[in-house]
Amino acid sequence: MPETRARSSAVPSATLGGEKRVMDIQYKNPHVFWHDRLLAKTVLPLIPRRVRPNHVTTVRLLFTPVVVWLLYKENYAWGVPAFVLVAFTDAIDGAMARTRDQITKWGIVFDPIADKLLVGGVLIVIVLMRLSFYLGIAIILVESIVALAGLYSHRINRVYMANYLGKWKMVLQVTGLFFLLLSGWLGGAVLHQTATVILAVSLLLAIANIVTFGLRRAI
Repeated sequence: MPETRARSSAVPSATLGGEKRVMDIQYKNPHVFWHDRLLAKTVLPLIPRRVRPNHVTTVRLLFTPVVVWLLYKENYAWGVPAFVLVAFTDAIDGAMARTRDQITKWGIVFDPIADKLLVGGVLIVIVLMRLSFYLGIAIILVESIVALAGLYSHRINRVYMANYLGKWKMVLQVTGLFFLLLSGWLGGAVLHQTATVILAVSLLLAIANIVTFGLRRAI
């Protein structure tokens, strides 16, 4: 299905609550991923409809410093579960937005920024200490480029919705970081090596995502 491109000539005016303002344009007929359908049948029925996807994104933004602090203190007993739960909100808010027709421009812009703050914070605390320095720097650099590209698209009122590359990249990043945290918590060379491979693949997907973003800009 072609990706949705949104344009708006109105002056942006966003709120964290994601209420229907000038900036919060509703995007209809989004592509629903397989995990969206799964969550719609299992997790989303437990979440009231008055809870909006942007509320969940805001929770992720607020709890990211807590996760980073726990991991910095090497409190893995609390830090690892907290990381998994906070990272899982990325799947929840996306599924809510796509299956409940609650996609907004605010969410399209700030949901990936929230992801990058979480991943970047954990990378700085964990990866640079326990993984290849160059791999960690490369991931942070590429994620920064993607975040800046998203902000630029928002500035010129040309917003692109998530694609498969971005989704799988995020899944692999969270999985790789999870294995890396487990290796720090439980020990084990196999967990450490697995984390390195997964994060390296996620880096390749992130670079591919940048390339496709440039192609979409050119079209």
